[in-house]
Amino acid sequence: MADRDDEVMSALAHSISATYSLLVDVCEALPVPITLPTDRHIPATNAVPAIQRAAALAKDQPMGEMQEAQLYTGCIHLLAAIDLYALCAARYEDTRAEGVGANLLYADEALKLLLVWLLANAG
Repeated sequence: MADRDDEVMSALAHSISATYSLLVDVCEALPVPITLPTDRHIPATNAVPAIQRAAALAKDQPMGEMQEAQLYTGCIHLLAAIDLYALCAARYEDTRAEGVGANLLYADEALKLLLVWLLANAG
């Protein structure tokens, strides 16, 4: 059982990293770019404040309300996934792990839609 839990946690960590990388790409493509830390391994202590800052700056971006909401939604769901991951690391529960995955799906969807809009409206 512990091996399965470890595999799930490893997959979730990879997914969090992939969503964070997507957020980095989105933030670089914003009308007023936001730079997030991009070291090889970003500790949560550095990533979380950067994600919170991106969420707070969403309303200041010169883009539509839908795009602002997509950035904010992507950030808050990524933050929720990170929080649930930390709880799961302390005491593994399937429901927490599933919550991480669900939050990442919502974050990815919002951020991908925003990135498509940003790339289509660049310039």
